[in-house]
Amino acid sequence: MNKTENSRRRGDELLESLYNATMKLATTTKLTNLTFQQIADEARTSRTVLYRRWSTPFDLLQDIYSYKAKKLFDGAFFDELKDNGSLRKDLLQLLTVYQKVHTEIGAEIINNYYFLRAQDKNDNNELLIHKQAVEKHLNATKKILANAEKRGEKIRKISPITLMLPYDLIRTENLIRPTNISKKRLTMMVDEILMPVFVG
Repeated sequence: MNKTENSRRRGDELLESLYNATMKLATTTKLTNLTFQQIADEARTSRTVLYRRWSTPFDLLQDIYSYKAKKLFDGAFFDELKDNGSLRKDLLQLLTVYQKVHTEIGAEIINNYYFLRAQDKNDNNELLIHKQAVEKHLNATKKILANAEKRGEKIRKISPITLMLPYDLIRTENLIRPTNISKKRLTMMVDEILMPVFVG
């Protein structure tokens, strides 16, 4: 396929081609050095195609994360959660689902997003759906704890910061130990960190 043929591609096919080219380059090129010319060459298209959609490579990278990680943002995976009869089992299920989503999206894409967010000191480019997702994560933990209280389990009174702990644990683990998150490790996180924090 030559440049002219690829330039004529439209819609999702063209976007997927540009996204894949960008992510391939991100494995060998420092993100702050990434240029539209490099991306255009890799995708076998022209810079004009890129400039029609994005002002800078940073904007393109933001869109890639939003596109690839929509499941993480929109919280659709919460539909998989059910009442398992105990707080311990519910928390293990929550961590397992979180990890499944992170695995599906890919550590590279997620880590690149965190890098981009770190460059945006004034939060000018934080995606609205990302902000909305925080509320969904909080509500998921609240629901799990409320179910535990209904069953008679004694739950501590905690802050919103602590409510985000299950998700923050998974994010941290995926940043530090992305290849070592087994079921055994998830169980240890529940038993040694989450249960002592949430149970009074």
